[in-house]
Amino acid sequence: MKLEKQLLELLLSKSKTKEIKKIAEELEMQSNFSLSNDIEHLKGIWELRWSSSKVPFLNYSPLVDNLQILDPNNLNGLNLIKPRRLKSIIGTGIVAKLKSLNENKIEVTFTHAGIIGPYIGKRKINALTKIKKEQKGWLEISFLNKDLRVCRGDKGTLFILRKIKDEILFERFQEFIKSL
Repeated sequence: MKLEKQLLELLLSKSKTKEIKKIAEELEMQSNFSLSNDIEHLKGIWELRWSSSKVPFLNYSPLVDNLQILDPNNLNGLNLIKPRRLKSIIGTGIVAKLKSLNENKIEVTFTHAGIIGPYIGKRKINALTKIKKEQKGWLEISFLNKDLRVCRGDKGTLFILRKIKDEILFERFQEFIKSL
């Protein structure tokens, strides 16, 4: 438990320190995560706090919420970059269908991408398009507890995410998915 707490503190206060990657890799080695035992911890809203990627939208920014919203029981996911602190599904998003590949790996098939807009009157403005050519990837979950997730993408990128407790935003995500 000490390493998890230390990692969370660094993510929130010193997000550029090299110590973050070292602690994450230690947690990966100690992990006994399995989808069949821990799937309920995976459900929810996850904020990207650190990434080994150099791509700006795959990194933490204090200016936006970079979220991954997962509903593994219904096999749905959404990567969403949105204005910070808004409790709405507004921003740039990519929708995904999820599928278990094994006890640690989830296949991600991207289905829709684009701008998810606000409501104007009773109409929601969307520039979200269906992805025509199938795009797949996977996430290997290498550590998970109720507050923290460490995973690796199919291109080798290490991601560290912190769980956000926001039932309203999760309900809006579920409504949004049903509307597609």
